[in-house]
Amino acid sequence: MDLEAIKNYLKVEHEEDDRQLLKQIAAAKSHIINGIGRYIEGHPQFELVLQMLVEHWYENKGIYESGRTGSSIPFTAENILTQLRYVSVEELENEKKDQPTPASPDLSKENHDTG
Repeated sequence: MDLEAIKNYLKVEHEEDDRQLLKQIAAAKSHIINGIGRYIEGHPQFELVLQMLVEHWYENKGIYESGRTGSSIPFTAENILTQLRYVSVEELENEKKDQPTPASPDLSKENHDTG
């Protein structure tokens, strides 16, 4: 996951927060690895949860007391991490390989006159 992808996800167009976002990307990867033992670059679920973590930390920059709104990792991100924790690396790698690629346009009919 690169900086431009995160900025696109967050809809951030300025460069003032680039260094902070890079730190948050690294922290999110570490958070995922520390929580479930791995991070698979390019896998859609890993990238989604990384984006969610960065967004949460970007929008909630303060220190919060336990039980206060905004302090904990959002339920959706925790749910994805829980799911990924119980899937084997082999299953994840096979799933990544099986992702559909965009189909090439069918140009064979493009030059035919229908009229």
